[in-house]
Amino acid sequence: MSRLFVTLLIISTILLEMASGCGSLFGGGGGGCCCSGGCGRKKRSVEEPEFRGIVSRGEQDMLCNSPELKSLIVQSMRSSPELSSKSLQSALEDHDSHRYVVVCSENPFHYSIKHDSAYCGARNGSHYCQAFAI
Repeated sequence: MSRLFVTLLIISTILLEMASGCGSLFGGGGGGCCCSGGCGRKKRSVEEPEFRGIVSRGEQDMLCNSPELKSLIVQSMRSSPELSSKSLQSALEDHDSHRYVVVCSENPFHYSIKHDSAYCGARNGSHYCQAFAI
């Protein structure tokens, strides 16, 4: 055989291997692809972390573990979410030394919180307010 024929045969074999996605000639196709099974990397299973808090269940679920906080929220609610959040934040700062996150919204929202944190929520005719001690 001529040298040209052997060279063409080698180049053809290499191109064929590359086109098929199998890199058996050069030790694998990279990126997790192989010819004997499916392509792609295998995902590791991830276990869900254990959750030890409390989760709201939506619109009618105004969780609260402090009647005093509930009273402050109800008294501080105004005509809009913006005014209510400012009013409630001021009332909470005047009331005690804890720091709070206050969220007021026209739409109900889901949240989760540690069971030993102070939290409460209330609703007036147009919006919801939640306060969470941090």
